[in-house]
Amino acid sequence: MKSTLATLLFSIAALPAFADTTLLGGQPQIVSEFEEERAADHSSRSHSITLYPGIRWQEGWINQAEIMLTREREADVDGTHFYANDFGFRLRKNLHFTEDFGGFVRGLIGRKSQADSAFSYAYMEAALTYDTVPVEWYVGYRLIRAIDGSSGHDVNRLRVGPGWEISEHHEVEMRWARGWDAVTKAHLSDSVEIEYTYKF
Repeated sequence: MKSTLATLLFSIAALPAFADTTLLGGQPQIVSEFEEERAADHSSRSHSITLYPGIRWQEGWINQAEIMLTREREADVDGTHFYANDFGFRLRKNLHFTEDFGGFVRGLIGRKSQADSAFSYAYMEAALTYDTVPVEWYVGYRLIRAIDGSSGHDVNRLRVGPGWEISEHHEVEMRWARGWDAVTKAHLSDSVEIEYTYKF
């Protein structure tokens, strides 16, 4: 899994940069995300790779629109494992309070499918950011809810971490996240996420 991620990131980073590339009036980009998640009771661990091809706009009501494509592998402590796929669409609106202090609101609608089940869900996330060049600090809270009447999928998630804009075309972000059951408030999981963004 790690070698696959490294190869993917290297391949994307090696793409030629076209500063004037535009699509629908915005700048096309692709985000690659690797996540490792561990259950709070240590009963399972999962790894996932997600691609977010999308477009970024500097101005307007919407500043980012992306498609989400995820492949996940989860393994239980007894050695059994299964795979899941996620597909979704998300939008983001940036907020600016001062020159260095800002944030964003982001929403997603998606569907997750496994071998024997599938469900539809949505999330809303509000986040604050503080820029201490060259590092931008982030804290966000994500509310994830099933939207098809299925149970056991409602989760609240705290996400924090730094990000670096390496150049005009390259960004890297790191996140630590903790999830709770939205109903019982029980601690469900902790995860680490690494994101790489290539802006065309």
